[in-house]
Amino acid sequence: MINVTKNEGGVILKLNISTLDRVNAPELRAIAAEAVDAESQWVEVNCSTLEFIDSSGVGALLHVNNLLAQEKRPVRLTGVSAPVLSVLELVRVHRLFTVEPK
Repeated sequence: MINVTKNEGGVILKLNISTLDRVNAPELRAIAAEAVDAESQWVEVNCSTLEFIDSSGVGALLHVNNLLAQEKRPVRLTGVSAPVLSVLELVRVHRLFTVEPK
């Protein structure tokens, strides 16, 4: 389950899931595409419950980042666990986000 909160010109996507994989990555893509619009100044993805991510999940996070205009990037990932951060670093996309570890 993914909760959306619009707050002070931005969007918070709270991932209430322990894995972001091929099963639920499409849900994140769809919810983000609906929530993030041209008026969005920033996006935060709260990953505090996330313990596992696969390539589909990484792709979904990149999709969220690409929804923002270039000058409003990067998306902020908060509460990132060590295993998730390891995957982001392994595929070298951690530099495309502002990452705030747990």
